[in-house]
Amino acid sequence: MKFEDIIKQIEQFAPIDDYRESDSSGVQIECGSGDVERVLVCLEINDAVIDEAIRENAEMIVTHHPLIFYPVSSVTARDVPGRYIIRLIQNGISVYSSHLPFDFCDTGNNAYLSELLGLTDEIHGFCGSFRKPVSLEEACAITAKALELPDGYIRAVDAGRPISRVGYCTGAGGDMIREALDAGCDLFITGDLKLHEAQYAKAMGISVIDAGHYGTEKIFTENFSRQLREKVGEDAAVIEAISDTNPYIK
Repeated sequence: MKFEDIIKQIEQFAPIDDYRESDSSGVQIECGSGDVERVLVCLEINDAVIDEAIRENAEMIVTHHPLIFYPVSSVTARDVPGRYIIRLIQNGISVYSSHLPFDFCDTGNNAYLSELLGLTDEIHGFCGSFRKPVSLEEACAITAKALELPDGYIRAVDAGRPISRVGYCTGAGGDMIREALDAGCDLFITGDLKLHEAQYAKAMGISVIDAGHYGTEKIFTENFSRQLREKVGEDAAVIEAISDTNPYIK
């Protein structure tokens, strides 16, 4: 299957048009437009992922987090991104990123998180409800089970009230606490919560679960792979990366 045809299939379920000016999604490395027989899907690129792509004979990697976030003025092996870029090009591996387009599309990260949490009564703005009120401790347990997180991975801010309505944003969504409050949420689930955001949430009376940036977005690989596999059928193999890109040990 041609590289550009795979991209067309991706952008059917994760349209990029609204994000071309605000995000680094799209083609990051193109090593020619020949046939792509094997695609490796991963959260982000590191040396272990590149090693895996080489072992799997993948001609293309699809990531969630862009390898190139900002304009590049030079590529050098002395810098981490430069080293990755050089290795990828040397091995003829093209790279495409679906970042914000897959965060916010109808079947993307946030929609899948809601499904995993078992939320109902969804409204716009990523807000739903547990089937019955729960304590913060129970909400933490539900989140940890849904995201398959180890004990002690989650941090939480307790507003001291039962939880029914839940707002959520995968990745770093602490700047959306105000929106969750305005939507009547008792709890907001996200990752990478900053101290001042946690203090604000507690003062405003909304509980928060910080399940980590990696913890809330590692679901990308499974979800994206399934959708791409449905689109390309037997024209290309879609492989879910097994390399661990979590930099934290606990």
